[in-house]
Amino acid sequence: MTAADAPTAAHAAGSQEPRVVVVTGATGETGRATCAALLARGEHVVAVGRDAASLGSLRAGLAEGVGSDVLDRLDTRVCDLLDGEAVQTLARGVVSDRGHVDALFHLVGGWRGGKHFTDSTDDDWRWLSGNLVDTLRHTTLALHDHLLASGRGRVAIVSAAAAQAPTAGNAAYASAKAAAETWLAALADSFGSDEAPPGSAAVVGVVRWIGTGRTATSPSRIAEWLTELLDGDAAALNGGRVEL
Repeated sequence: MTAADAPTAAHAAGSQEPRVVVVTGATGETGRATCAALLARGEHVVAVGRDAASLGSLRAGLAEGVGSDVLDRLDTRVCDLLDGEAVQTLARGVVSDRGHVDALFHLVGGWRGGKHFTDSTDDDWRWLSGNLVDTLRHTTLALHDHLLASGRGRVAIVSAAAAQAPTAGNAAYASAKAAAETWLAALADSFGSDEAPPGSAAVVGVVRWIGTGRTATSPSRIAEWLTELLDGDAAALNGGRVEL
């Protein structure tokens, strides 16, 4: 299917109607903050998680924090993002129900590692490459054409400084993060090709640990950055790597 054939093709670029934003990893701390920020600014959120109980908790928390009046703009959907066919089904369902998809904020994360290089195990690698890379592959492949047809598509992930400054103990984690960044760079190249309609962008946000206490960028700051991407200039954003 080409972008021109996608069900979202009639969705005009520059439209002022609320965006449909898919947030994967929505039940994590950053995912919750991002869903709240998007709802507060009037967007429609499709929150994706692994189990119904966690999504129910997300909905209840958002009703308390943002207000129950915005919950009509919140969809919660259970999906195993490691299952490529399940993700394709998810994408078809969202487009069928909402008519278009304008953004994917992929916030699936996790860490495994140790003190020494040889602490890395096959299980660590399978878990990290699955959660940090395969889930991204599946979601971007399923939504690529719909995001292009939107005319204002945005995709962003949150990476880590370790991707470019690995240490002995985080070899598997850093390698998986670097692979995710590379995959997103390839997506940005697709968005920027001569054949693609203008208006879409793929961006990597890099969370840097600050100081010896390893204080991370706050979920609220990441959420703020993600929502700002929706209004940013696509040509300037596409392929960018931003330190938060």
